[in-house]
Amino acid sequence: MFGMFRATVVASLLLGSLVSADDLIGKNGRAVVKGVMVVEETADRVYYQDKSLKRRAFPRSVVARVRKAPTDVHAYLEQFAAAKDADAVMALAVWAEKRRFKKPVIRSLHKRALELDQNHEAANLALGRVKHEGEWMTPAERETRKEAGEEAAMRAKGLVRYKDQWVPAEDKEKLERGLKKHKGRWMTEAEIKEAQGFVKFEGGWVKKADIEVEKLMGDARKDTGLGSRLQLHQTEHYAVMGDLPPAQMQKLGVTMQRLLAEFLRVFPDGSPENLVPGKYRLFAFRKSGPYQRLTRARFKRLKASGNWSAAYIKQEEHRMRRRLRETSYWVVTPSVMSAHVQMPDPFEGLRAHSVHFGANVLLTRYQRLRFPTWWLNEGIAYYFEKKVTGTIQTFSVDTGSGGKYADAGPIDETKKNPWIDAAKWNSLLTSVVRGNRDTKLSRLKSKNLYQKKNRLTIQDIAKAHSIVEFLIRDDKKKFAAFCKDAKTGEGSTPIEREVNAALKHYKSYDEIDKRWRQYALNGFRVSR
Repeated sequence: MFGMFRATVVASLLLGSLVSADDLIGKNGRAVVKGVMVVEETADRVYYQDKSLKRRAFPRSVVARVRKAPTDVHAYLEQFAAAKDADAVMALAVWAEKRRFKKPVIRSLHKRALELDQNHEAANLALGRVKHEGEWMTPAERETRKEAGEEAAMRAKGLVRYKDQWVPAEDKEKLERGLKKHKGRWMTEAEIKEAQGFVKFEGGWVKKADIEVEKLMGDARKDTGLGSRLQLHQTEHYAVMGDLPPAQMQKLGVTMQRLLAEFLRVFPDGSPENLVPGKYRLFAFRKSGPYQRLTRARFKRLKASGNWSAAYIKQEEHRMRRRLRETSYWVVTPSVMSAHVQMPDPFEGLRAHSVHFGANVLLTRYQRLRFPTWWLNEGIAYYFEKKVTGTIQTFSVDTGSGGKYADAGPIDETKKNPWIDAAKWNSLLTSVVRGNRDTKLSRLKSKNLYQKKNRLTIQDIAKAHSIVEFLIRDDKKKFAAFCKDAKTGEGSTPIEREVNAALKHYKSYDEIDKRWRQYALNGFRVSR
């Protein structure tokens, strides 16, 4: 069939190459309409057909004469009358498309061919039809056929449809009553929540321990100096307190819950109860006054408790002074919290920093998992910052000496360091990789944020983030195992444990570097 079809196409194209056209010549001697077939002339109008095969008219007053000659429309009509089978009609469709007939004309030929031969492959494909179980049909008909087959198979198993799922017949009645299965028992939503240790609080379900957060508001109102102006927004695991607009407070809560969910996707053996014991308190303020008062009050309460050694209190006093110069910090003792100031950043900057420090908290809480190497610790924090907020702003927004990493040294904006803009990291990393100017991973492991002689640069942090992103995308389970062995695996020192973990899971740091460089040069796409 296809051989005959191709032969007919060739013959039609040869015929089409000999065709000329009628032209309507205006009174100035120029053609006003070309390539049509004149079908009628009256005193007022000249009627013609163009390649849409529609009858059209042109004012006789404009037309001086008609220059007649055979046209593509003539040829089309002749070939259409002669086309007695589907191959001939499809060949005419190919010819008509070549001669630039309108799409409705071409489609009508495809339909005509299908009328002559319902199984003509070219005609079916041209109309977007598909073959299923030996029959040609529309995609919608195929889906209906598949669904009918699936339904027959499910019903043969004794299942019935409930909404978008198939369930045993005896379960459908319970589901329609709003019951759900929890630990093998059918229960109402309220019963499930109560079984999970939740109670009704302010119109929502919260854990009994979470009610204690409201008690903490008393101290927080005093510590921040905000009094009744201190707002609270609670989620399942986070208590957002501060003086931001309610919509922003709510958005922070939702963002932090998403951070916890994303963290558990990478480290599924963690548990919310261990990662965020009780409730994670996140303080967010528009200006620095409440932040500084809270920071001083926290230290005074820590010192007055009598639960800490003199050496620890002295260390905390040093940290307090550093935090007063900054605009964000996080702690996990004696309770989990972080504090942030929005100004001079926009809200999205504060949101990004909250996620970054929230990731630091989760890493610390995850089986006491505080990595000995800053590249891995910060690489993971930046990974979650981008994953949750869609951007990285810890360095691209905070460019002054009073920033979140003030001890790492102020960034000199006069130098216009391109690495300040995290949106450019991938293109910049590609450039340094091509020039072999990036810091090797084996050297990154000994750098940190605070030692002046061996400090991570923003370029180093960009690479650390990219490596973590690559390792998670490549094999999330392997990366989680590597992180766990970096803390608890073989080795007498933290660095030895991480080196051994790299050997165990990735052969070596150099192998990680090699594969990451391929990832960077491949447009930051993982090759499978």
